[in-house]
Amino acid sequence: MGIFKSIKLYYQKKEVIKNQSDQSIPNYNTYNSSNKTIVFFNLSMPSPDQDSGSNRLKEIILFYKSKGYNCIICSKNTFRTNKDVIDFSNLGIIVYVETNQYRNYFDFLKSIPKVDFVWYYGARAFDYNLKKIARILPRSKSVFDMTDIHFLRYKRAIELDPKRISLRKNYKKFLFIETKLAQNADFVITVSDFEKEIMAKYIADNKLITLSNIHYQKSSIEEVLPFEEREDIIFIGSQHEPNIDAIYYLYNDIMPIVWEKDNTIKVNIIGNVKDRIADITDSRFIFHGYVPDIEPFFKSNKLMVAPLRYGAGVKGKIGQAFEYHLPVVTSPVGAEGMKLVHKRNALIYNTGEEFATGIIELYTDKKLWLELQQNSEESLQPFSVQVLETIFQRIDTF
Repeated sequence: MGIFKSIKLYYQKKEVIKNQSDQSIPNYNTYNSSNKTIVFFNLSMPSPDQDSGSNRLKEIILFYKSKGYNCIICSKNTFRTNKDVIDFSNLGIIVYVETNQYRNYFDFLKSIPKVDFVWYYGARAFDYNLKKIARILPRSKSVFDMTDIHFLRYKRAIELDPKRISLRKNYKKFLFIETKLAQNADFVITVSDFEKEIMAKYIADNKLITLSNIHYQKSSIEEVLPFEEREDIIFIGSQHEPNIDAIYYLYNDIMPIVWEKDNTIKVNIIGNVKDRIADITDSRFIFHGYVPDIEPFFKSNKLMVAPLRYGAGVKGKIGQAFEYHLPVVTSPVGAEGMKLVHKRNALIYNTGEEFATGIIELYTDKKLWLELQQNSEESLQPFSVQVLETIFQRIDTF
């Protein structure tokens, strides 16, 4: 960021703070010094209705809240008018916002009598906060929640596009953060046993914990629309690079084969991705943008697709589909870490031609569709809140 842009943002920030009628920290009056305290660090305010990672973090925060913890969220450039600040405040969470009272959240944290745990959400938040927080809160236990292995994601991206210098730079950056800097954390959380095995090469085994997404059924199988009354397919994605690549892959390599068999099938793209994709104009590819309530799509579309060619971590979009008993066609990268079995929990294909064949098969074969639907609840078992309870006990008693 240039010096002039930084100065401009600084004065814009000061002006916003100046115009706030309330200069207090939301819910700070609920802080109870008799209870344990945990601070969650994220570079930006978690937005559970925008991405599955934020939804996972919300479930973790609410779990700690249910255990009697003082829960505090700290993120950069966060103001009272932020929708997610309001939502988390309404849930009783203490949320740091920019005010005249404190210079930044580091200054704010100095005012808290005791912080037992700090939870860094993602490699960027870990890298940005670790050194300062270690000085301010030297007795606090630290948890580095990786969300996914960033260096693995970039390594896979390099294999697809070896000439992009930015990919190599990011690979080296996150390799250092996640394999060297991470050794300073008391606990390192991976989102799957697959990623835990990778991290075991760099981090002591007694520090490693697997904590995946938290999912539960959102509707009963009896109340969902039957096979015959459903149509079209759904893809959910953010501007995250693997999602953009998957959309182009779906459009260029997969759907042309599908449309040869049935050119009426529409693809519903959910998420703010249109700014990154200006050259897809086919009317059968519908960009809905941000959708506050995506439940109707899960209940009316015939299946979900997740043709991810690279990436890392556990894919929340697939877990969301299972929450609504919606069958899925995905790639090995999409299924990674989810303990899925081909043709039992999902259809898993590696090439564009295979993927297209899988879409056609699932779209037309009611017996296969029903089998995958019936196994949705089994697919969610590794992501239950009971897993979080076990992990909480380990960290809480450390």
